[in-house]
Amino acid sequence: MVPRGLVAVVFVGWASVAAAASVRGTVMLPTEPRIADHESHWRVENGVLPLGPRVPDPHLDVIVVLEGAPNANAKVPNTVVELHGLRLDPRVTVVPIGGSVEFKNSDRVPHTLYMDRGTSLMPPAPTPSGQSRTQKFFAAGEYRIRDEEYPHVEGTIVVLQSPYFARLDEKGNFKLEVPEGKYTLKVFFRDKWVVSQPLEVAGRANEVTVQVPAPPPAGAKP
Repeated sequence: MVPRGLVAVVFVGWASVAAAASVRGTVMLPTEPRIADHESHWRVENGVLPLGPRVPDPHLDVIVVLEGAPNANAKVPNTVVELHGLRLDPRVTVVPIGGSVEFKNSDRVPHTLYMDRGTSLMPPAPTPSGQSRTQKFFAAGEYRIRDEEYPHVEGTIVVLQSPYFARLDEKGNFKLEVPEGKYTLKVFFRDKWVVSQPLEVAGRANEVTVQVPAPPPAGAKP
């Protein structure tokens, strides 16, 4: 005979599992103008810096966030951003409030990173080749990271209150495991929030398709 107390504990456990839900979705990006390729071009390798990708995949800069239900038990992970090929990889990084970002210099040259308009929080400091620099973030927001030696090296750290966020795969798909409830689905793309819409998560499987609007034409009034 099973004790009544034990039965109650088992039922509570099943109720907790049933409250979990899966959100699968696709983010559709606006069509970008095609840049004509030249028939030939010069390429000079200096033997120090590796070659970077010619055309970055725009899906790599997209972050999908669900804001709403709190999760006090969420772990705060540490994230690594690698400097290689004179670029930050990934260029857009997400951490929850209280998370740390380790900037690892895998180039053969030193980098002096700093926070744009936030040097009191992250002042310029040299990071030699093969070494790292760690920065902790305590407030939600978007933080632009730049390099004194190489002005074209830049990236964005997105600090979130919500622990529910995901990146896209090469086809624009994402998946999140969240408790059932009402959320606000937000999409971060090209260094700004481009989508914000309500989403109710009910049941174990939820499907959503999000269309990112095309930017207004150059010179158009807001």
